[in-house]
Amino acid sequence: MTFGLSKERDYFIENLSMLIASGMPITSALDAMALEMRSRRMKSIVADIKADIESGSPLWKALVTTNLFPDHAVSLIQLGEESGKLMENLKVVAVEQEKDRVFKSKLRSAMMYPVFVLSLTVIIGVGIAWFILPKLATVFSQLKIKLPLITKILIESGIFLGNYGQYVVPAGIVVMGLFFFFLFSFRKTKFIGQFVLFSSPGIKGLIKEVEVARFGYLLGTLLEAGLPITHVFNSLANATEVAPYRKLYFHLRDSIKDGNSLQKSFGTFRHANRLIPAPIQQLIFVGEQSGSLSTTSLKIGATFETKADTSTKNLAVILEPILLVIVWLGVVAVALAVILPIYNLIGGFNAGGQQTPQTEEPSVSVVVEDPTVDLELKVQEVLPSAETIDQGLEIQEVVPGEEVVKENENTLRILPTGFDYLNVRDASSVGGNIITHVAPGDVYVYTEESEGWYRIVLSDGESGWVSGKYIETIGN
Repeated sequence: MTFGLSKERDYFIENLSMLIASGMPITSALDAMALEMRSRRMKSIVADIKADIESGSPLWKALVTTNLFPDHAVSLIQLGEESGKLMENLKVVAVEQEKDRVFKSKLRSAMMYPVFVLSLTVIIGVGIAWFILPKLATVFSQLKIKLPLITKILIESGIFLGNYGQYVVPAGIVVMGLFFFFLFSFRKTKFIGQFVLFSSPGIKGLIKEVEVARFGYLLGTLLEAGLPITHVFNSLANATEVAPYRKLYFHLRDSIKDGNSLQKSFGTFRHANRLIPAPIQQLIFVGEQSGSLSTTSLKIGATFETKADTSTKNLAVILEPILLVIVWLGVVAVALAVILPIYNLIGGFNAGGQQTPQTEEPSVSVVVEDPTVDLELKVQEVLPSAETIDQGLEIQEVVPGEEVVKENENTLRILPTGFDYLNVRDASSVGGNIITHVAPGDVYVYTEESEGWYRIVLSDGESGWVSGKYIETIGN
């Protein structure tokens, strides 16, 4: 198990090549490097390699049991030992390992910025929905107004997260983690994620450039080191993580084993031009025919490595406005859901505040046309509570066919508010709880006035406070 040992593995191969080049025996070089190793696992691996060499095993065979390097790297070391070029081949392995790490880091760095921004957006969105939306839902639920659809969705989300957030949020994080694991990491299903990436504009081009750069560099380097071409393509297949390229390399390996040329091997693979551009294939065919395939491949690798560097920088520039638009849409959705009902409420207040009170205080009158009509019913049409009659309502003698005017020392009329109702609260401030509503045009007796608020007597005998902004006193 060599997970997490990539840095020390690179240090091991680089320093081993330098120490051997200086003339130091392999066992002494291993002892010197073991002193610099920080990981206990790496120290143990180096000790096992030294023990195998002291027992007569060659270096490449000792490395096979450690699983520290891929097969093509071990093959290069074996060729170096057998041909007397161990130092040169160790350097090739060190450079090849570094290049492989660079190619993989290009893809990771290209995806790091969008993943970071989207993750941060999701975290902030969940925090707002979990901690702020439930409070807004409580406020909006007390407003007896028609809410926009987006606000209703926001309120329902807030209520749901307020009740079940401690279960939903952790479960959502786990589900998302498993989703990305199976999409991009799990061996049997990560081809789906690769297909998605390989179909995405911008990312598709970067993947192709990185893979062609890896193809050119490894093909040229391994051929120069003396590795057979079939082993080279097998190494290429093991080095890549993209399934279509792995299929291509295995096809080329098997086709060349059957005695076919590279040109014919490429021609028999479906969609080969999508993976390796046609001009690059032509260069490879020319290099094969002229005997300079390794040199041509190295030039291809260098060219596409430069292109990959440029594409990595450009991809971040291209994705930045797209990510900003996504974040902007989320912010606008939340802002509209919060602002729209508040705007409607303020608009209603302004409409009610523009009503101009009359300069004269009209008296309340009841016309009785039929002497048989019950006078009490007529009074209740204007003053809905019988209790209001006991609080000073003076009724003039009714004469059939005449208009009778009744005046009260403490009466008021509800003015229009823009919402077809006015809140009645249990205290003389906006902080009071809403106990009921009254309609514009209704007339009530008030028993008390405090800081612009009036205590009115309701039809059920209870009392409550209404704002003086929306009433007109009609009796002194």
